[in-house]
Amino acid sequence: MSAKILIVDDEELIRWSLSSDLSNSGYKTVAAADLAEAANALETENPDVVLTDLRLGTESGLDVLRLARRGNPDLPVIIMTAFADLESAVSALREGAVDYISKPLQLTGLKITLKRVLETAQLKRRLDRASQKGRNKYSFETIVAESPSMKDALAMARKIAATPFGTVLILGESGCGKDRFARAIHYGSVRASDPFMEISCTAIPENLLESELFGYEKGSFTGAVGQKKGLFEIADGGTVFLNEIGHMPLSLQGKVLRALEDKTFKRVGGRDDITVDVRVIAATNEDLPKAVAEGRFRQDLYYRVNVLTIQLKPLRERREDILPLVDRLVEKLCVDLRKPKPVLPPETLAAFQEYKWPGNVRELRNVLERMMILDETQFQPVAAAQPAHIARAQAANERAEAAPVTLPPDGLRLEDVEKDLVLQALKRSGGNQQKAAQSLGLSRDALRRRMEKFGLREALGVLALLGLLAGGASAGFFGGSSKKDAFAAAHEAKAKEYSGKAGAHAPVKAGECSKCHADPKDPAKLTLEYKPLCLSCHADRAEDMKKASVHSAFKDMDCNACHQSHSSEKPHLLNAPVNELCSGCHDPKSEPLAAAHHGVSSFEGECTTCHSPHASKNAKLIIEGKEHVPFGSRSCEMCHDKATKEGKVGLKKMPAATCFVCHSNFRKLDKSPVVHVPFSSGECTT
Repeated sequence: MSAKILIVDDEELIRWSLSSDLSNSGYKTVAAADLAEAANALETENPDVVLTDLRLGTESGLDVLRLARRGNPDLPVIIMTAFADLESAVSALREGAVDYISKPLQLTGLKITLKRVLETAQLKRRLDRASQKGRNKYSFETIVAESPSMKDALAMARKIAATPFGTVLILGESGCGKDRFARAIHYGSVRASDPFMEISCTAIPENLLESELFGYEKGSFTGAVGQKKGLFEIADGGTVFLNEIGHMPLSLQGKVLRALEDKTFKRVGGRDDITVDVRVIAATNEDLPKAVAEGRFRQDLYYRVNVLTIQLKPLRERREDILPLVDRLVEKLCVDLRKPKPVLPPETLAAFQEYKWPGNVRELRNVLERMMILDETQFQPVAAAQPAHIARAQAANERAEAAPVTLPPDGLRLEDVEKDLVLQALKRSGGNQQKAAQSLGLSRDALRRRMEKFGLREALGVLALLGLLAGGASAGFFGGSSKKDAFAAAHEAKAKEYSGKAGAHAPVKAGECSKCHADPKDPAKLTLEYKPLCLSCHADRAEDMKKASVHSAFKDMDCNACHQSHSSEKPHLLNAPVNELCSGCHDPKSEPLAAAHHGVSSFEGECTTCHSPHASKNAKLIIEGKEHVPFGSRSCEMCHDKATKEGKVGLKKMPAATCFVCHSNFRKLDKSPVVHVPFSSGECTT
């Protein structure tokens, strides 16, 4: 759209000439011969620029200037004069004229002046619109403040905005709303009509940060093909927001200090001082006194920015603000996503109230946005409101303080305790080493060194296969064809890696652990290569149980360790073939109830808890048509009670607690009635 120029001159020839030339250049023109015609044109034509002669017969162009500015203070007026009168030109500029040109007019120079004036006016209109938009978007009324701490912070911000002076420091964690407070202060002050310029001290490389803040001169460095203004110069009259000032390079802090104290600076490569009028608002989540003590932040700069301080509490410490924030954010997201406002179920609201929100308001908004995008009609309850990453973060947030540890009379190995803690952290974090390291107060590299030290890298892979990692598979601790396939794949890969040690890990076949772990006849062939793999399936507490419930044989990496240690009480264990284990006595081809299910031994923790110690080595006690229920997922009574009712000889009612003597440890991990750990997935006779 072409601009409209009002030409005011008492000479008709000049009016006609200017109108013709400017029309040919694409402008619309309106002509007026005197003050009255100019007043009428100003009221009816709404021009973009006024071009008036200084002398209009008996009238003055200054009257046109005053008339124009009375109706529209932002309307640019250019004065034309045939008299090289410096005093009259100065008077016109004081009255508000944007420029003046001398007669006789040069059309080229006039066009350049008009273009510059129109561009400046257009830019000002844009800034005014942006300023008004900023006032609406970032007003203090848009800040949710129901908690006492936020009410105090908001009251402080209002007082600061009431004056255009004073450096402001906003402190708070990432995502607390430091940026919004900075903008609210700017748009709530008299500086609102001037620019608000923001820069993050962490987002720009150190060698470019200075030129971004202060600008540079042509040729000051390679690539500086022209002069460029910096943020301080562009924001003249407005506000400069230095976000994350705690990370500002030490080499630049001195120049920033001078700009704050003297309101002057030099461009990069420049010699002249440039003076600006800006308010500086700084923000950081750093502990600045600590940074000063460590020499990372100048003490004088700290005192200079720490004039007016606003402390923003994290969201977890102002729970009164959570639900009002949810309501405000959902309303905005409904507009942005063009969706109707959903009704949040009480379970979701309760989850929002209980969660710690380490990412503060930013995280809350992201969670709500994800929920609204994934569900077009309504929100899911807690499961949708609290995805896996929140659950893991919440567990970390709610980490209890360490309870005092009592040293047992016979002592313990510190390495064993450390290893157990590392393994627990890996399980809880779902195998995420970064989160596990954070929960232990370690760096990621430190955690990796400990994993190497304790041989936990392979254990991590098996934990994932077993579904023991937080957020992993949860279809039961053992069982399921997919788990078996996963084991097979894992063991096959191990067999290739450790060729010569094992053709396949025994749990995949009805083999024996010692195929991989040890040759019991040749102690020299003992290897600990697979120890982490096995210990991921078998709890380290075997020696505490003093039983075979978690297959303590893996403690010494020799299956005979368990069998031989109990041979004095159960002689039949002494001769059990090490490469067959239970199948050495119990025919693997027999029906599931084969091999003696009649007697219940008082000896706890061994196979004879359920299997008669009197069974012969090769006994085939087959009960046709019966499924070996106790070793599956059902309780012992289901088999024993049913068999008793059907009159089966030898199957007496046996309480479930008998079996649980062996399985109590893993039963805590799996809520199914019975998980026969020693003889299920991850064990030799699978």
